[in-house]
Amino acid sequence: MDHLIFLAQERVESLQLTLRSASSRLANNVTSLGSGARTTFTNTVNAIKNQRLRIDLTDKVREWLAKLREALSAFYPSQVYDRFLVFFLTEVTRTHIYFGGACFFAGSIFGILVGMRIHHSLVAPQRMRAVVANSYRGMEAIGVVEDVVAPRIIEPYQVLIQVKAAGIDYLDIKVAEGYGRVMRKQLNKYNPNTDGEFPVVLGRDCSGIVVAIGKAVTRVEQGEEVWLAVPFYHPGTLSEYVVVSEKLVALKPTQLSYEGAAALPYSIMTAWDALVTQGGLGPDSTTGKRVLVHAGVSGVGVVAIQLVRAWGGSVTTTVSSRAAPLAHMLGAEDVITYDNSNFDKELMLREKYDVILNTVGQVLHDSCLKHCLPGGVVVTTTSSQLASDSFGYVTGGLYSLYMRARYWFTKSPWLTGGRWGTSEVSGNVLEKVSPLVDSGRLQAVVDKVYTAQDAEVAFSHVAKGEQIGKTVVRFSINTPIRNLGMAFWQDH
Repeated sequence: MDHLIFLAQERVESLQLTLRSASSRLANNVTSLGSGARTTFTNTVNAIKNQRLRIDLTDKVREWLAKLREALSAFYPSQVYDRFLVFFLTEVTRTHIYFGGACFFAGSIFGILVGMRIHHSLVAPQRMRAVVANSYRGMEAIGVVEDVVAPRIIEPYQVLIQVKAAGIDYLDIKVAEGYGRVMRKQLNKYNPNTDGEFPVVLGRDCSGIVVAIGKAVTRVEQGEEVWLAVPFYHPGTLSEYVVVSEKLVALKPTQLSYEGAAALPYSIMTAWDALVTQGGLGPDSTTGKRVLVHAGVSGVGVVAIQLVRAWGGSVTTTVSSRAAPLAHMLGAEDVITYDNSNFDKELMLREKYDVILNTVGQVLHDSCLKHCLPGGVVVTTTSSQLASDSFGYVTGGLYSLYMRARYWFTKSPWLTGGRWGTSEVSGNVLEKVSPLVDSGRLQAVVDKVYTAQDAEVAFSHVAKGEQIGKTVVRFSINTPIRNLGMAFWQDH
């Protein structure tokens, strides 16, 4: 009996599955029929609409052609010619002709100028590699980017340079911390090669090859090797290309490699300002003078020691014990090591100095005054805090107006490039010291050379303060030169 009940249950369950499957198929068929009917209806409606649209469009075209045919049938060229001839002979005077010709000429010139501007703006910008600060958070803001817009020649006295090597100055770290940010922000408003406040391209000096020049450039020619330095408010040199005023550029001494030439320019500017502009020294006024150079193997110290010795002065310097042999080789007659002796007591045993270069900072200022002659000069080469960096809303607004007036009436420093305060950044200074380089009396001291990809490591090395001489970044150029500056002058 149980077996019969089990078989009956199996038959019932099988029947239920069959019914459920059949109902499901029926529902799917109904849904498919509904979707097909809906699609067919939609297609039919669209076809009717399209047919009506074509009919309406055809009717409008026929109507327009009929009106055009009617207008042409009523047009007689001889009547138009006769009317124009009568108007020209009876209504037009010589004054009208002169005025119309002048307007036509002026309009043509205006159109040509506008066309050239539009054509120039359509030139696709090219990108380049650069070492930048993307904010003012110091070392953590420094990085290497691949998509900085390459600069272009925008003034007739500018030069486009393909950078082969660029030096890193400790000032670049201060720039990444915000040094000169207010001045730089104001000047960037008038520089088409910058797009806002960030990124800030770092680097104060470089060496490279001239790839394009403006129409008014006379100092250098295309293809020549050059070296240069730029002020702190100028777009930097740690990039594959730079555009600068020709006043900042000088021919690179043949004795120097690209790396050596990149290690000197900004240090030369700083040392020249300290020794010549503020210290009163020079080729004809240094003989017999006693000069003290603190941190003599820093970037500035290396140059200062060699300049003083080349001009006939006597140099005392303070260095670490590991750098003492180099200081002697550079020409320092008296070397005091500060890591195994009290250099302040050592200086007390010596005669006082005519000029003292404090390349360390405020911490040595009192000591420098103590060891300087009554009529001597103490010069600090470290960058002091800029007043503009701490301006508030009101003072900052007044400063902005001042910078705008300076731009319009005297041309901004990024255009004329060169002097702010006592410091002069100029190719003329580089030309003055080039004979010393050629004769071997001024040599470059390169601490380490990094590739552009390792620029962040290079900055970490500089931040430690242990470098001897200058740290340099070498650029490997793969970017084509096409359309990078020559296009502007060819189009114009």
